[in-house]
Amino acid sequence: MIKSMIIRMINSFCYSIAITTVIYAIISLIFDVSPLLPEYAAMFDNDLEAALIQLVLIGIMSAVLAGGTIIMEIEKIGLITQSVIYFMVSSPVWIAVACICWGFAKYPQSAISVCISYFISYAVCWIIQYKICKKNVSDINEQLIKLGQTEEG
Repeated sequence: MIKSMIIRMINSFCYSIAITTVIYAIISLIFDVSPLLPEYAAMFDNDLEAALIQLVLIGIMSAVLAGGTIIMEIEKIGLITQSVIYFMVSSPVWIAVACICWGFAKYPQSAISVCISYFISYAVCWIIQYKICKKNVSDINEQLIKLGQTEEG
């Protein structure tokens, strides 16, 4: 389980940095603006340093979110408990990066964007896990029916 979590975290870290880099390049080339919030960029000596640190922060956030999905595989606890634990693990990291990089606490549009993004991601994970749980229950019920037919016959 630990190996699976580490692999997820490494993959997610790398993918998120790659995707964000492409998005930054598109924003910079097409719109000719910096993808960095001016207040965030002002904390650094230059925009390159600010962008690199932001990429690392986004990578860390993504790694924590991906690593946290291992919680959804602990079958001894129910889906609601899994969801609450995942929310408690992931939301502090998400909010911290959002506050540092995107002015979460300062700009309403940033807060709205970050919250929508987080809850959509959270909902997708939850729906996938719900469908897996539902399928597992269905499989168990099928096995019970087969077992009941075998005992009768």
